[in-house]
Amino acid sequence: MSYAWSTYYCLIKNNLIKQMRSYSFLIVVLLTLFLGYACVPSPSSGYQVFYIGGVRGIYNSAWLGGMVTMMSTLLLWLFAFFMLRSQVSEDQRLKVGQIIASTPVSNFRYIFSKAISNYVVLLVIELLLFLAFMGMQLIRGEDYYIHIADYLQPFAFIVMPSLLVLAALTVLFDVMPGLKGVVGNIIFFALWVCCSIVSIATPNSLLDVFGLDIIRSDMVREATLKYAFLTASEEGGSFGYYPVESIGPTFVWHGVEWSPSLLIYRLAWVGIAVLLILVSSLVFNRFRTKENAKRSHIPVIYEPKKGVAAKPDHSHEYRLSPVKKEKRVRMMRLVRAEICMMLKDCSIWWYLLVLGSMAASLLIPLENVQSWLPVLALWPIAIWSQMGTWEKFYFTRELLMSSCSPLKRFFAVWVSGILITLLVFSGALVHFILDGQWAHLTAWLVSVLFVPTLAMALGTLSGTRKMFEVVYMLWWYMGAVNNLPNLNFLGAGTSQSLLYGILTCLLLIMALVGQQIKAGVLGGSAAKGNNSKHYDKGGVS
Repeated sequence: MSYAWSTYYCLIKNNLIKQMRSYSFLIVVLLTLFLGYACVPSPSSGYQVFYIGGVRGIYNSAWLGGMVTMMSTLLLWLFAFFMLRSQVSEDQRLKVGQIIASTPVSNFRYIFSKAISNYVVLLVIELLLFLAFMGMQLIRGEDYYIHIADYLQPFAFIVMPSLLVLAALTVLFDVMPGLKGVVGNIIFFALWVCCSIVSIATPNSLLDVFGLDIIRSDMVREATLKYAFLTASEEGGSFGYYPVESIGPTFVWHGVEWSPSLLIYRLAWVGIAVLLILVSSLVFNRFRTKENAKRSHIPVIYEPKKGVAAKPDHSHEYRLSPVKKEKRVRMMRLVRAEICMMLKDCSIWWYLLVLGSMAASLLIPLENVQSWLPVLALWPIAIWSQMGTWEKFYFTRELLMSSCSPLKRFFAVWVSGILITLLVFSGALVHFILDGQWAHLTAWLVSVLFVPTLAMALGTLSGTRKMFEVVYMLWWYMGAVNNLPNLNFLGAGTSQSLLYGILTCLLLIMALVGQQIKAGVLGGSAAKGNNSKHYDKGGVS
């Protein structure tokens, strides 16, 4: 028993240290602190985050404890999932999966330790967010007395079960076949949207994994009891950016009265999380791959008998193509190679759906093109997300630096992404040209430039595909699907072409600066290594 607990302790501690040393953890912590500041605006700031017809609660411990609980369960689910979802795949990528597979650690113990370690990381981020809200309570100064119980009760009853389910999903989506890549990210994003809708549509039920409406409905009910005009208001407590012209009325909210039925509902999600971890351990293949299966069957080679000369087999002679040295690198050859690399994993169905969408874009009426093309904009997300990340993922950055100029390869990847995007959207673009819709054509051409540039900038700066996927899907959902002002980048708002054109230029400059910084750092480290080798040789001689 002591050995098992020591194993769990070592695995959880190592994963926590690894996560806290990563840039993604630092980014999430900074976003958490910014969220704590932005979600507690001053009365004279001119906006509200949680809107109840212009009425808000006094910034006491109960109100801020409820606010931090709702905001964290809603937003932390989305961003933390993409940060933690690849822990098992990362072990396989770093070639330590086979070492783990050869140890006596069982599948359940390994998967359970991964899930619990992710859960500990989530709790650390959540505690930082709660401390930020406590600090904002003192800064705003409407109630200086901090009631720890008003923060701890929603944290224990709502946040902890919800984050345990999230930790179990990060492991399940990493070991379940078909959910590991971009498809799994899209499915989780759809799951997050559905859970958000269910949390408000079915208050205080077992289906409310976020536990969001337990607090929201109680806040709205107490506000309605004090201000009768809220009964006719259509705003029943919603999140977002709501400008207000003046300081609105306030009321004192004392928190939720936790009934036994609510606590049973929350404990049920703990059982569901344990069940998800158990399913993950059952489907976990213990790092078996097709290559490993082939290597396990090594053919037996029989040596010839003594005295019998083995005849050389000249039936298969291979000749390598001669190496030709060129003075300059041909840009078109690089672009063609990058396009082949980007499309190498696409199946025949991907090409058939692209051809079908191009034909449909030409045949359907123009007024219907804008309504269904946002769905098409998700199709190349796996291609966009890999831009600027291959060198880090496959450990080939130093090798590629010796083959051609990093700047030329940067533009080759960028141009390749633009050409593939142009191919996917070509049906709509041709339709705009035939109908003479030049404003819509300009807007869509800006979109063709904007999306690959965004992917290139986020991929170059982060070195991972996950940052672009989460930013793009959230932006796509708010802008292209819900058509929020200034967020629709897919050409629906033709007046925003200049805005997204400027943003594209800024993102390109950002990506170039990040690429040059990385190239300079790697070049400096390589030069330092060469100098040290030269010094050692000089010392020996």
